[in-house]
Amino acid sequence: MKRGCTQCGECLNVCPVYALFKREEYAPKGKRLLMEPLDAEYGDAATAQLSWERVRHLARLCAGCGRCQRVCARKLSTSELLADARARNPHWTQSLWELWIRRAGPLWPLAGKISMLAPDAAVPAGLRSSLATARALVDLPPIKPWLTLAPTQKAPGTPVVLFSGCTAVNARPRWVAKARELLAAWGYQVLDGSAFTCCGGTLHHAGRYKAQEAVRQKNLQVWRNLGRPLVASFCASCKHSLDEYAAVLPEGEAAQWKEKCRGLSALLEHPRIQATAEAPAAAAYHQPCHWGTADPDLPLLKQGLPGLKKGTGLCCGMGGILKMSNPDLSMDMARKCMDGFAPEARHIITGCSGCVMQLSSVAAAKHKEVRHWLDIVAVDAGN
Repeated sequence: MKRGCTQCGECLNVCPVYALFKREEYAPKGKRLLMEPLDAEYGDAATAQLSWERVRHLARLCAGCGRCQRVCARKLSTSELLADARARNPHWTQSLWELWIRRAGPLWPLAGKISMLAPDAAVPAGLRSSLATARALVDLPPIKPWLTLAPTQKAPGTPVVLFSGCTAVNARPRWVAKARELLAAWGYQVLDGSAFTCCGGTLHHAGRYKAQEAVRQKNLQVWRNLGRPLVASFCASCKHSLDEYAAVLPEGEAAQWKEKCRGLSALLEHPRIQATAEAPAAAAYHQPCHWGTADPDLPLLKQGLPGLKKGTGLCCGMGGILKMSNPDLSMDMARKCMDGFAPEARHIITGCSGCVMQLSSVAAAKHKEVRHWLDIVAVDAGN
């Protein structure tokens, strides 16, 4: 029998939901105490005292950030427990979320533009969080680069395919173009990755396991058809999800996948980086939850922006389906995360597409701008 939570409380220090409510039943250990008896591995679900309606409520109080698992001595994932609960207790929001992710992507920019037309005063209070989320889909105007990058060593002809992710493909295509330009400058042979689809991570969090498996198998087949090249991702959440593909692959192919799947900035080896006159005096960095301790972006950026400092906040609250099932909580988490940046840091940089969208939805009220690091770099024209 699998051993459950020891109730040690380490997760209380890292859970962004607990940081908001300070109520232990909403912390990972509290959720596990309430929900583990519902799992057949821990006991007879028929005798459980907790109703599935209550389970659904608890499942709306998790952003799937994975912080609790990283500090847990037993590496228990409350996010996984809640994803299982969603899968066994389907709700209409899960179907709508899957539709939004898998089918409605081309409509995201239009939804953003329409939301900009709605007067704030005319929007019911219950819809304001959703309106702010939609408005974040509208891109900020391009800015002049803060950093120029050039290779001092190249990887001539090494094949690589870019895994751009849903957000970039549908709402920020210039990130895709910039990433391809950088890889080409480093000498990589950039293959066509347009056949890739959603990474599946947000579908898993929503309990849509069949949909997750469908997109995962499609992406793996695209990779195989291309000859198993390097896979570059510039979104921490996508990279986290892609890493988990190894669990469903045969041992040899799993090892190959792990070795080939990289963060984009990790492939830009031995760069020469120079700050431009446009670089701000103060800027901050939001470290995505899904980079964990293996963030390749911050070391790259600090070479040109040595004063760049991480925010002290926890998860931004993007949380996948949390945006639909509990949008007010998602926004409250974003605001609390935003409070962790220095007041003088008007510009916030990050390396996760979802984090950009989420923090952008609350940034204007704080007089700040949030951008992906691809927005602030350019290939050195003299290279």
